[in-house]
Amino acid sequence: MPTHVYQPTHNPPSWWDRMLVHPMDTAVAALSMVFGVFAAVSLFTPHFIPSKSMGQMPLLVVILVSSFLAAGGVLSLIGLNWSGADVSTGWALERFVLLLSGGGFVAYAISVSWHYPESVFSWVVPGSPRFVVKSGFVSLNEGGP
Repeated sequence: MPTHVYQPTHNPPSWWDRMLVHPMDTAVAALSMVFGVFAAVSLFTPHFIPSKSMGQMPLLVVILVSSFLAAGGVLSLIGLNWSGADVSTGWALERFVLLLSGGGFVAYAISVSWHYPESVFSWVVPGSPRFVVKSGFVSLNEGGP
């Protein structure tokens, strides 16, 4: 009777075997890398703006978002395709860079919601002006209570 556990076609597994086992992780890592590269290219070419909100971000935020996303994507792909003998090293690297990529996506989400407070997206992102006002932390009344 055949086993029901995934068995790679190669020993050690090839990058294709690893991608078949982790398709969503690979897609998120590739997406993070592409977004980071787009943000980095926008730093050097002023006429290329990947999104309207990114065009309004301060330079420091664009640098942080691009470095977090690009580095997170590349290192996540390295962690996913770790070919060393100790698999836990690749897993530890992947966990760390998923936090790094997540930080880049969160910084971008907060920037979008901050610069476009009337969008539906900004109603649910913590840190956006609409979320802060709706949650009661700040009042926009000029005359007081």
